[in-house]
Amino acid sequence: MDDIVLEPNVRRRTRRALSGKKKAAALFRVWHGVRDLMQEAEKLGDSELVHFLAVAQLLVEERASGLTSGVSAFEQLDTSLPN
Repeated sequence: MDDIVLEPNVRRRTRRALSGKKKAAALFRVWHGVRDLMQEAEKLGDSELVHFLAVAQLLVEERASGLTSGVSAFEQLDTSLPN
């Protein structure tokens, strides 16, 4: 049987924080994903799930609006199709 040896001082990669622009882009993709999930939940007729996803979508919008300089979340973006 092989033994697993752990080295105590192994350096791990640290993740760097995303820039504001990259974070906003990631939130935009999340927003579209939640929107797609809402459409699927509506097709299933699961109103409770639709409500939950709508709340999640509002939270994503709120976070995105905090990153932008006072502009309403996704106000100036074409949100009809994901990028």
